[in-house]
Amino acid sequence: MATPQSKTFMVKAGHTYSYTHVTPQDSSKPTFLLVHGFPNCADDWKFQIRDLAAAGYGVLAPDLLGYAGTDKPLAIEEYKMSNMTAQVVEILEHEGLKKVVGVGHDW
Repeated sequence: MATPQSKTFMVKAGHTYSYTHVTPQDSSKPTFLLVHGFPNCADDWKFQIRDLAAAGYGVLAPDLLGYAGTDKPLAIEEYKMSNMTAQVVEILEHEGLKKVVGVGHDW
């Protein structure tokens, strides 16, 4: 099983995101993008990350803007979904991920 890595990446807007990344053990298996809801963080996915990694899948689970180890800007406009979506795409590109299986959760 691949060990989940805690990483950070600064996006073009200047915000640093924290995220968990697991590389798939088998190149035929996809990477899951696990996106938490509000008001949660990527740690909510810890059991899914463990189980997906054990099954050989890749995982990328970011802490969205304002949560856990990711930056917490004061300007409300920074939290627009379109901005955060583009920033998560930057992280995917940084990791060389062109295709993911998206999974989201919210209350």
